[in-house]
Amino acid sequence: MKRNQARVIVVSLTSTLAAISIGYLGVQFFGKNAMYMIATGMFGLGTGGSIGQALVEKRQQRVVQTQLKQQ
Repeated sequence: MKRNQARVIVVSLTSTLAAISIGYLGVQFFGKNAMYMIATGMFGLGTGGSIGQALVEKRQQRVVQTQLKQQ
């Protein structure tokens, strides 16, 4: 396993555990319905960010056209 891949796995696990902890504490403070609304909003932001990033990358791709030489 590459070092970078191991780092990504560790960061992913840590952030997942942090999200679960924050979600649990959020339910305790704000209530179940408020946390559902917050989770839905975060899901929407994540989806919008992913779509936006994909559109930006698609625009940045260079189009290379080749022309045939006339003899």
